[in-house]
Amino acid sequence: PARSKPSSKPLVLTESSWDGLRAHLAGSPVAGKHDLRDLTEVLSGLGCRIGELLALDWPRIDDVVGTIAIEGTVIRVPGEGLFVQSHTKSDAGMRTIRPPRWVFALLRKRHADSHGPWVFPSTRGTLRDPDNTRKALREAVAGTEWEGLHPHAFRHLVATRLDAAGLTAREIADYLGHERVSMTQDVYMSR
Repeated sequence: PARSKPSSKPLVLTESSWDGLRAHLAGSPVAGKHDLRDLTEVLSGLGCRIGELLALDWPRIDDVVGTIAIEGTVIRVPGEGLFVQSHTKSDAGMRTIRPPRWVFALLRKRHADSHGPWVFPSTRGTLRDPDNTRKALREAVAGTEWEGLHPHAFRHLVATRLDAAGLTAREIADYLGHERVSMTQDVYMSR
């Protein structure tokens, strides 16, 4: 007989569950050790993929104009290590977005404390591994109501926020980097 994976519904973040998760991470030693507090805050404003966030460097952030250029993603090349791929998952993923102003306030604070080119570096100041970051997030929420949280949940949260703010499905798709509006509507927007 064919084997099938057990179907598990992905965890969906709402505003109230995000508030609870934020409070949990604020008190979590694991979240502090792995720099997950600011990372999840920024994910909740940008809604980008985790590899795109970890590839973000300071020159791509223009807090005067209020834009962030998402133009790459972190990948692992077997036997060579981590690299920033010069493109995102799709052509539509190459985008410049206007996130909320509070994202820039948090990024300005990080920039003042930074010692390298990456917005969210590893503890050694190098590129940060997306797989290790997902693992650290799973560890930080293990045994809580957020167990099973995946960074993609923040993309859903942002899509729902943008929908509630009155943006069109096309505008939300452009913000998230989707080529097809149907992907945004069918998968990412909560009703």
